[in-house]
Amino acid sequence: QQQQWQQRRQQRDFDRADSVGVTHEERPAWWPAMALAGALCFAMLAPSGNFNSGFSWQPPSAWARSTTSAGSKVNKDPVSLLQNALPLEECLGEKEVQIVRRLQADIEQTKATVVTRLYNSAAASAEDAASILVKDKQGLVKPISDARKKDAEAVVEKLDLKVRDVQKFITKGDRASAGSVFDENANKGVVKNCEEAQALVGDLEELMVPAGYTAPIPDDVKKEKLPELQGRATVELKLQRAPGSQVKKYTFDAVLFDEITLKIRCDGWSSPISAGNFVDLVDKGFYQDRAIQRADGFITQFGDPGKKEGNGYRPNPDSKKVRTIPLEVGIKGRKQALYGETEDEARLVGQAVRLPFQADGTFSMARAEFDNDSASSQVFYFIFESDMTPGGKNFLDGRYGVFGYTIEGAEFLRQVAEGDVITSAKVVEGLQNLKRS
Repeated sequence: QQQQWQQRRQQRDFDRADSVGVTHEERPAWWPAMALAGALCFAMLAPSGNFNSGFSWQPPSAWARSTTSAGSKVNKDPVSLLQNALPLEECLGEKEVQIVRRLQADIEQTKATVVTRLYNSAAASAEDAASILVKDKQGLVKPISDARKKDAEAVVEKLDLKVRDVQKFITKGDRASAGSVFDENANKGVVKNCEEAQALVGDLEELMVPAGYTAPIPDDVKKEKLPELQGRATVELKLQRAPGSQVKKYTFDAVLFDEITLKIRCDGWSSPISAGNFVDLVDKGFYQDRAIQRADGFITQFGDPGKKEGNGYRPNPDSKKVRTIPLEVGIKGRKQALYGETEDEARLVGQAVRLPFQADGTFSMARAEFDNDSASSQVFYFIFESDMTPGGKNFLDGRYGVFGYTIEGAEFLRQVAEGDVITSAKVVEGLQNLKRS
């Protein structure tokens, strides 16, 4: 009976996946069978175990955890994934950033272990983080330019105080009776302070990115004069149920909401064209009052203006030409993303991508089934389901390019329904990093 249930679940998952990221158009009748065959082929082609074997470049431990094989722990934290994607190893060298990556891993490990009440393990990770902040303080700020060093030192001081707060709450939790109010409060205190420490580590790591660094883009893409996001930006989307909708209100923690807010961190260092295209359209008001066109519990998609508009964005309303962008896949160990090809086509199967499909609310561009360079205005966000898309071994990584993650409002992502309306879409941070030709 369990085997039959697993078979039905697998078939359901493949049925849902036959049109992942496809632009909103009619699909041929034979497409589901072809998609199933393609997904199965990819699953067989994907190597198991360590994805870095055979390649000279080796990511540090914090990076390695983000793309573990099925059955291992998968990093589903969008903040961590964004930190891992920073081009530190490529710009500065792995050796130069080992200390900060170790600090990042310690804080993440502390947060992860304390959730399961493994206070001894959490204490060991926190102690290592505290030791780094005292003994290796100079090593932490060494890779940072003189112009930014003062800011970096201020961040390190804040981090030191924050990690000490983490240790205090760990001690309280360790002494409290399991399941007691004191245990619960201590646990929440550790998690909260770890999240704040994690954000500070991110600030420190961003200061390490060389001033003025821009992600390289090939000349044939440059000549298209597409918008580029050189750096990062945050987009805020507000959604409501459609007027007259019978779908129940959004809810969280037994509280009902008429409107929800999602914040998406767009990464132009990893995907300058895809992120730039999205941020540009948000800033132009393109997504304002658009309806969600698909929400099946796996993929939520929007941005289709209709057939009259060519199912995409037309820069010139008097022209029928739709602006399209190439497929863009950021790959770890490379400053320049892969353009116009999937990893399969470029014979790079198994190379770790910079931004994997591993977190709820992973944002990517939708495109036509057999045209890599046909993305325009339609975007989708992904709901992580380990059975369907095991981290580092799924059929999405390397075939679709991620340009950002949902960093706030993820608790509502599964509740968004087809027909819901985007009542507001705006760039709330980083618009200055958008370069328009």
